Amino acid sequence: MPFSESIKKEVKRKAAFRCCRCQAIGVDVHHIIPEKEGGPSDINNAAPLCQNCHDQFGDNPQKRKEITEMRDWWYEKCEETYSKPGPINEEILCNIDSKLEKIQSGQNEYLVELKHLLSSLTYMNIDSITSGSAALIASGIVNTASAIQLNSNYVFSGKKICINCGGWVENQNGIYKCPNCGKVID
Repeated sequence: MPFSESIKKEVKRKAAFRCCRCQAIGVDVHHIIPEKEGGPSDINNAAPLCQNCHDQFGDNPQKRKEITEMRDWWYEKCEETYSKPGPINEEILCNIDSKLEKIQSGQNEYLVELKHLLSSLTYMNIDSITSGSAALIASGIVNTASAIQLNSNYVFSGKKICINCGGWVENQNGIYKCPNCGKVID
């Protein structure tokens, strides 16, 4: 019997949609002990494998223990790396989105409010950062700080932030010119 859709979804999500053996993106959920040998279609017999790894190792009885160990190890790594740092207040997220939209439309007076919201979100969740998410968060902060410190412009969704006034600048015929202050951005 094939895996249910709910089991497939759970296995793929636990594996961050990557192969437990080679970490390639794009997986199918395969039976560790094949159905033809009486392997159950439950979560304990499921392994996220790319087609290549499944073809090479999936039908090899000597590799079943290894695949199980790799799956379990990969699930732990994914949990460490991708687990959410505590509950995030939905109201704050909506406010951040709202402020970003206003700033992108040229209403730069909302930049101070956005800074306060981001700061409060950071302090609310700082104690629940995992070791896996720490590197991702730290690199984002360093990249943003470096862009500001070097007086360069942080690119977000194809737009740049004008360091002069904080406005959002779009590419206009190969030139980034701030509509608020007129500064041409490199």
